[in-house]
Amino acid sequence: MASLDIPVPPRAISESGAIVSFCATIFLSAALLFCVEPMFSKMVLPVLGGSAAVWSIAMVVFQGLLLAGYVYAHLLSRYLSAGPAALIHITVMALGTVSLPIAISSHFTAPPDHHISFWLIGLFLASVGLPCFGISANAPLLQAWFAQTQFKSASNPYFLYRASNAGSFLVLLAYPFLIEPALGLSEQSMWWKFGYVLLMSGIALCGAFALLSRNPVQTVPARSSTAVTWLRRTTWVALGFVPSGLLVAVTAHIATDVASAPFLWIMPLALYLLTFVFAFADKPVIPLKALLFLQPLTIACLAVLFLWTSKISWTIALPCHLIAFFVAAMVCHTQLYRLRPEASNLTAFYAWMSFGGVLGGMFAALLAPHTFSTVLEYPLLAFAALLARPAIFAALRNDWAKESGFCLIFILALAIPFFFMAPAIKPAYFAIAVMAAAAFLAFQAAHPVRLLALAAIALLITNLYDPTQSILVRARSFYGVYKVVDVQNGQFRVFYDGTIAHGAEAVRDEHGHALRGRPEPTTYYYKGGAFREAMDAIRAFDGGKLPNVSLVGLGVGAITCYAQPDETWSLYELDPLVIRIAGDRVLYRSMSLCASRDPVVAGDGRLTLRDAKPGLDLLILDAFSSDAVPTHLLTREAFALYKQKLGPHGMLAFNISNKNLELADVVAASAAANGMVAAVKTGAVPPPSDHKLDLRAKIAIVAKSKSDLDALHLGPGWRLATPAARVWTDDYSNIMGAIIEKFRE
Repeated sequence: MASLDIPVPPRAISESGAIVSFCATIFLSAALLFCVEPMFSKMVLPVLGGSAAVWSIAMVVFQGLLLAGYVYAHLLSRYLSAGPAALIHITVMALGTVSLPIAISSHFTAPPDHHISFWLIGLFLASVGLPCFGISANAPLLQAWFAQTQFKSASNPYFLYRASNAGSFLVLLAYPFLIEPALGLSEQSMWWKFGYVLLMSGIALCGAFALLSRNPVQTVPARSSTAVTWLRRTTWVALGFVPSGLLVAVTAHIATDVASAPFLWIMPLALYLLTFVFAFADKPVIPLKALLFLQPLTIACLAVLFLWTSKISWTIALPCHLIAFFVAAMVCHTQLYRLRPEASNLTAFYAWMSFGGVLGGMFAALLAPHTFSTVLEYPLLAFAALLARPAIFAALRNDWAKESGFCLIFILALAIPFFFMAPAIKPAYFAIAVMAAAAFLAFQAAHPVRLLALAAIALLITNLYDPTQSILVRARSFYGVYKVVDVQNGQFRVFYDGTIAHGAEAVRDEHGHALRGRPEPTTYYYKGGAFREAMDAIRAFDGGKLPNVSLVGLGVGAITCYAQPDETWSLYELDPLVIRIAGDRVLYRSMSLCASRDPVVAGDGRLTLRDAKPGLDLLILDAFSSDAVPTHLLTREAFALYKQKLGPHGMLAFNISNKNLELADVVAASAAANGMVAAVKTGAVPPPSDHKLDLRAKIAIVAKSKSDLDALHLGPGWRLATPAARVWTDDYSNIMGAIIEKFRE
């Protein structure tokens, strides 16, 4: 036994071989951890209607697991040498195999009506918590083991953290472009299980290297001779808080306007990890001086983006948001690395940094949605990132008295004329003033008081005030951020989810008189449009009456005004808050006058349709406009459910109008996989009018047979849709392919 304490000469162990083993194991560990995040989140999406909030909660859960893993790694490395620590850790990893292959826990079938966020956290922990906890500890634990060796590079093991984040970054890039298009979720889960077993072997090998090449002076790391103050720990927490919270906020902001899909979630997360790769280096890839110069420019860019949110194409806005996020995270993480402790405090450093990350994620994903009626956390955190600039607080103390007067005069000079202008020109002046302030703050890097004052005003005012809109209601739920707005001089009342109109109703005529009586459907459903044509053809096919109709996706309930007496309509809406807004008689008339006796079922359309009685004459699905597209409503299995609920000659009608995704091929493929046929029409562009709010619609009709479809006698412009892409299933979907097809179109 005594021979075990005799140190092995350093030459007996190859340092290069050990470095390769440690790097490869940490790389694989990070790749597995950040592959399971989009993979399992995609599994969960159908349970919650495709909500983008799933990803926000997912990030909080994985940040929490990361913190737990870091604390566990800290305790192992602090009190045990590499040999016993490796044995315990491999045992923990082995326990994680009971959750493999990755799948949703059988104890979580349908979400509750309340406290969905906490239910979702429980689902993640029960399904993937144990294996991900073990993997989360690997990066700091293996670095601590390496720091205990006699190798020359052991004094600064932080280079291994770059390998960890490189693995995370590369697998996140590969997921939407290589993994998701090629493999179904079940195949991904099986490959992940294989990687997990391989990882256990790598950990055992690294433990052997650490044991055989350990430093003979100590078996457990000695406590640092340099005390770490609570101010330093608090700074680590703060510098972890801001970029982590900003990651959740910016992801929610951009994902809501395109699709709730891994390729969008992954971009900000990949950049977040890349900032660690770049920042945790003795020779910075991007000098801090350059970052500090760019940060005010990106803040100014954000202010302009917020000003023109609904008018700028996402192809322009998306890279601008990502660049601003990247610069802010780089500033914070570069500061973190500059404040890192010596190797003996490495695991504590990661634990405190991770603790800040968890707090930031919880703030953005859990607290903010219940505190703010808009995504106000995004500009607040972007502003907070300015406070991470070196010596910012000392500069504020020195410059406050001198600069505050200048800022006040500048802001008043822009603001005062606004209050004396005619209402018609206020929106134009407001835009000019905001852009002028943004242009000025962009070059205030050397003047911290000016920078902070102008940034605070520009970011907040563009998020809280819009002179072009008369906002009646702001509201927020787990599923979305909503507002009710009067437009066109109060003639129309529009219901927005994020920046996308999800319904509208005419409330006044061109003379300003309030309208009464049954409203005429507008937007995609206007008289003379493709949807009205589809409704008329299907009703004529059924003898002029549709006794049994179901509608998935409520909006403001405008479609219900197509209902006729003696027709029974059943309505399905994911978000109870939308039901309350649509049913508010003060805001909208459609529901109260056209659907007052129709039942409204809250919950995901696919889950709630399972309880519907068969025999539908028409099932309308209106859940695919330009925000978070619920892909699970377009799969082969979903169409099988729809077909089961239809009557002998029942039909489906889809509103697949979408500015970012081409969904006609998806509908055609899922229909064909169930022996059904689809016809599609893109309506003509409605003529411009000051007294209408008509929108071009793309409508798909799906029938059980070609003969039923032919019997509709559809007019010109309708075409038979033939599947040109791989059918989407609950196991496979390809959002990126649908986006590419939209660009081609």
